[in-house]
Amino acid sequence: MKSAPGPARTPRRSWRIGGLERRRIARLDPVADHTEITRSSLQTLHGDRRLVLALFTVAFMKQVAVPTMARILWRRGTGDIVRNTALRNDDTIVFFGRFLDFGPDSPEGIAWIERMNEIHAHFPIRNDDALYTLSTLALDPANIAAALGARPFSPTELEAHWRFWRAVAERQRLHDIPVTREDMRAWALDYERREFAPSAAGRAVSDALAEDFTARVLPARLRPFGREALSAISPANLRETHGLPRPRPAVRLAVRTASRAYLDGVVLRPVPLHRSLARTFGTSRTDTGDPAVVGYRHDGR
Repeated sequence: MKSAPGPARTPRRSWRIGGLERRRIARLDPVADHTEITRSSLQTLHGDRRLVLALFTVAFMKQVAVPTMARILWRRGTGDIVRNTALRNDDTIVFFGRFLDFGPDSPEGIAWIERMNEIHAHFPIRNDDALYTLSTLALDPANIAAALGARPFSPTELEAHWRFWRAVAERQRLHDIPVTREDMRAWALDYERREFAPSAAGRAVSDALAEDFTARVLPARLRPFGREALSAISPANLRETHGLPRPRPAVRLAVRTASRAYLDGVVLRPVPLHRSLARTFGTSRTDTGDPAVVGYRHDGR
């Protein structure tokens, strides 16, 4: 008589040197394996909580540089992005983490994307605004790193990132999605020229995001430099739109040096093979296995 099966075993190897993981990625196909590559690239190799919050904060600030998007989120000061910024940010990152965990074409991934569609249906979000959000996810990690002098992503990773987020956009039923990564880059630059403008709503949300970033990423002694640190990793048009301070040379140098040391050093560090943004940013009140309970609820609960 066979005994009952025991609990699932923990994988024998939970960590791997980053350089070895990058070599494994290089052997994969960015078309057929875009989900696996993107999951490993953005979670295993670069899913550090502080780095993710920095990139997410800049991407979110870019979205609210568009007055129509800023008004939807601010809602005259009643939006959860200003009332409970950390929770609102974490919930959004949980969604992205679940997309990465499961992939946009799996039943689980589709369920999470449909839940996001359900949330967005309550607001007048234009197709172009949703496409711009796509561009920040697909392009900003590499763009921000490049502006700091780092090149953490291989061409294989960059192509996989694009194909992954494009697949998410297709599941969101967006239309007029650019075909290639370079097409998306050109489209996003044109969108910013057309849409970026200062607004009271944008400034209010930007201030809330900067405060949350500073409180959760920087040690107490460095928090007075939080807005300058964000400004140092922000493009010039974003700094101008939100009135971010021009970073002093010493702050810019410190941010650039620390960022390059972290990003370039990933090849030498052990990285957690099973890291998930959903687990990192899930809260004690959130069941990150059930999309129905994560994010905005129209009934106010």
